[in-house]
Amino acid sequence: MDTQQEDVFWETINTFDNVGLLRYVMIIGSWAEYIYSYYFMSDFTPSLRTTDLDLIYKNIRKPQRQINIISKLAQSGFVYKEDFLTGVGKFFKEGILEIEFLTRSIGKGNDTVNIPSIGITAESLREVNMLVDFPLELDCRDYIVTVPEPAAYVLHKLSINPIREPEKQSKDIRAVRELLKHINASTNDNARLKIIFDKLFKKQQKIILETADKNFIELMWRDKGF
Repeated sequence: MDTQQEDVFWETINTFDNVGLLRYVMIIGSWAEYIYSYYFMSDFTPSLRTTDLDLIYKNIRKPQRQINIISKLAQSGFVYKEDFLTGVGKFFKEGILEIEFLTRSIGKGNDTVNIPSIGITAESLREVNMLVDFPLELDCRDYIVTVPEPAAYVLHKLSINPIREPEKQSKDIRAVRELLKHINASTNDNARLKIIFDKLFKKQQKIILETADKNFIELMWRDKGF
């Protein structure tokens, strides 16, 4: 990983922590894989090659106070921009990091949601619900960082793979294979694969199993004949 990019990431985490925002967001995407290197007691090494830092805002009703994250990130060199059509806001820093907030979709939901506490419009995605439902808090460099459980992360990657762009499909499958090596080596994490899988909708389960079969991925907990 680019050292400068890693430094900017931790500078951003520090900013979030200082303003009281860190507890309200979950890191997803490839940067979650980076955090997993602090979780697995093994030689797990993430293959991180992205500037995208995606954050799920777990509950848009919290906190009830205002957090001026736009101003705070500007002090770290981030430029804030809003999409002309959707109003969705993102932060950019010199091609090093691009920060976007996302929210879960509940009920019929909307494509975008305003997050009152930070005054930013975020994209609302139903696909991220699986991740929010299975959070994992980790102590990393004296920060409490929230990511999805590795098992939920893998199942999510398998479930959305068919709708991803071709180049992202292959990248995600490589990530799943690498993570499964370490999940399968942990009795607890391997058990969580089956527990989380059983909580999903039948349609999600079907897609996960089809994606696994298509890519010759073995799920060790899988019942014979399922």
